[in-house]
Amino acid sequence: MTTLGTLLLGAGTLLAAVATTLLGVGYARRDDRFDALVPRVVAGAAGLLVVSLVYLTYQFVVTDYSNAYVWQNSADYLPLLYRVTGVYASNAGSLLLWATLAAVVAAWAIWQRGPGDAEGRLVGALTMGVVAYFGTVLVLDSPFRHVSTAVSGGVPTTGSGLNPLLIDPYMAIHPPLMFAAYALLTMPFAIGAAHFVGLARRDDGLFAAWRGAVTRWLRAAWLLLTTALALGALWSYTVLGWGGIWAWDPVETAILVPWLFLTATLHAVVNYRPRDRYALLAPAMTASTFALVLYTTTVVRSGVFRSVHSFADNGAGLGIVVLVGLVALLGVGLPLGYWLVREDDHEGSGGEWVTRSTLLHGAVLALGLLAFVSLWGLTFPVLRDLATGIEVEVTARYYNRWSYPFVLVTLLLLGFYMDFDVEGKRRALVGLGVFGAATVVAALYAPTTTWQLGGADQQATGLYAVVGQVSALSVFPPVAYVVLAVLKRGLTRIPGAPRQTKLKQTGIVFVHIGVALLVFSLAFTYLFTGQASVIVEGNSETGERVDVPDSPYSVQALSFGSYSVPENPDVDRVALSTRDINRRGTATNGTTQTVHGTVTDIRRGPSATVYQLDDSGVWLGVTAANGTTTTQFARGDEVVARGAVLWDYVPQAAVVVLTSPGNVGPVSDPPASLGLTRVAGQTVDLAVYEDGQQVTVGRAAQKRYPRQGGMQTREVIVDRGLVSDTYVIAAIQGDTASLTVKRIPLMTPLRLSVAALLFGMLLVFLFDPAHGVWTRLRSPSLETDPATSD
Repeated sequence: MTTLGTLLLGAGTLLAAVATTLLGVGYARRDDRFDALVPRVVAGAAGLLVVSLVYLTYQFVVTDYSNAYVWQNSADYLPLLYRVTGVYASNAGSLLLWATLAAVVAAWAIWQRGPGDAEGRLVGALTMGVVAYFGTVLVLDSPFRHVSTAVSGGVPTTGSGLNPLLIDPYMAIHPPLMFAAYALLTMPFAIGAAHFVGLARRDDGLFAAWRGAVTRWLRAAWLLLTTALALGALWSYTVLGWGGIWAWDPVETAILVPWLFLTATLHAVVNYRPRDRYALLAPAMTASTFALVLYTTTVVRSGVFRSVHSFADNGAGLGIVVLVGLVALLGVGLPLGYWLVREDDHEGSGGEWVTRSTLLHGAVLALGLLAFVSLWGLTFPVLRDLATGIEVEVTARYYNRWSYPFVLVTLLLLGFYMDFDVEGKRRALVGLGVFGAATVVAALYAPTTTWQLGGADQQATGLYAVVGQVSALSVFPPVAYVVLAVLKRGLTRIPGAPRQTKLKQTGIVFVHIGVALLVFSLAFTYLFTGQASVIVEGNSETGERVDVPDSPYSVQALSFGSYSVPENPDVDRVALSTRDINRRGTATNGTTQTVHGTVTDIRRGPSATVYQLDDSGVWLGVTAANGTTTTQFARGDEVVARGAVLWDYVPQAAVVVLTSPGNVGPVSDPPASLGLTRVAGQTVDLAVYEDGQQVTVGRAAQKRYPRQGGMQTREVIVDRGLVSDTYVIAAIQGDTASLTVKRIPLMTPLRLSVAALLFGMLLVFLFDPAHGVWTRLRSPSLETDPATSD
């Protein structure tokens, strides 16, 4: 059955394909006859996709279960925010969100610049080609399929529900930001690929002319992707990781890969000089980033990679995998091929090793290596499985120990680069030597094994053993070096500079100090998190405190409670009436339904009791395995039951709903087996003390979702302190709670470092004198100026 949403989606896809064709033909023939038409076609495609997305969102808001995707990812009991979250809870909705945002980005770019010259048409063709591809995948696996393609018996009365782990404010915001970043990266990919197509055709390429636009697209994507990563980490801290913000889960690691590569790409792009510095590397990295984004999506959405928070099935996985190949061919293969066959090399530092250029090369290389460590950790188990059939697991130990040396080198390199800018080479080399030596000395000093990266791990060998013995103190000298050098450089550059330059330089200071403090905080947060467990019971309501062993904490249970959602299920909404059964007719035959009605007649047999409902042809047959039934209802009782609907089952009744005693009960007190309760929660109110002083009072909860296979989530107590967080997790059974109390250090500096990083990114994004958004609005003439350096 073709639905309205699928028609909208198909029309948008068709227009995207038409725009791609017109732009492609215009580029190939150097023909501008379609230039006036293209913006309208692109706007039409974007508009139809926006309408499709809005229509899908509307179906979620009103819980229109005639849509199979809505039925699979939502339910009435969910608040409005999480009904909207259901839009991107699975593959099809996520891809629609991505395609729509990419179409809007393409429409915005064409509206701003027009199709332009031939190279501009190629950029537009590639961008709209991606949109058309996404649209085609969506038409084949539509988020607007009718529910009859998934279930029989008519439109269900209630939805399957949302994955409980997604019922969180952070996860309502995290995916849209991430997909917005991905959509923004479509343009840099198209520009980078078009640049190498131009070089292959022996012209100068377009990267120099588009450099300003590329910088802004990349910076906007970087800002959004960083925010998405931060929100994902906060979600993990309170919902998934229970005190941990990063666990090197495949999904987490996959998102880190494009972020690291994007960071390296930005450093290359802002220092790009045509025919000189990064003349090939900057556009090559720009073209490659989108392929990594698609690879990340494959990890998250294909189902091939095992992850505790991969929420989608593999419906769109194959389509994304094919697109990864196509984009990699254009974004990675084309630049690589051109680099291999080019006749001369314009890039170089004139033979001198220690220059700003070579230092930047080093920074880009170090970030690229960090990205490769994560990429290889993700890919190796899959390759190994394909090659040998042997499943292997890459644990956090691999990521931590391979990444740590590169992180230290990157920090030292960053400090050296900043110091070099102010002090010159000779004095900067002295500084590098001092802080490098301090790093080595600190690496050898560990007051206890807790300070060592590997802790008490005695199984490690080779590099794992060497890095595992390194003290966490080794991170302090590089961090101090970066902070001092960045501040010194900022104080040199900011005073007396024009306003825009001051804001940009201030942003650069915030970004780099934020990164340094983030690395420092992460290292110590993980190494020095301590936890202990204790059991409290209801009798502690009398005021008794229970000491938490091996910790300064004690806890007091103030009260226990329980609740259910919905509190009083509206049977009229979730169960079919006898009129509904008759209206749907034989389409319900053989299906399992929840029905309700008033008992109007009773027939008792040797192995079953049959109740007529609402004086209709619908009868409720209650049987028992032993041939008897204990369920007793009288005429006038309102009952609800879940059972198999059988038309023409016996001559005396049109319909019999066959059920067992455990699945039938009064409407006022439906049995739990009917599944009308969507959330069963247990709570404990706690007072938490540290060294005898009360630090917090709060409620911990444990939620069970019967319709999601009994899946459980927890609401934790987090007391945010200046030095450390106190974190309480509860497993509750009646009036007994098993508590885990964690002390997590340096979370405040970690939050401040992320805030500094985002604030700095925003300043640079807006106020870069050459390529800032605000600057461009005020002085468009600076758009293509390649002389401004960061």
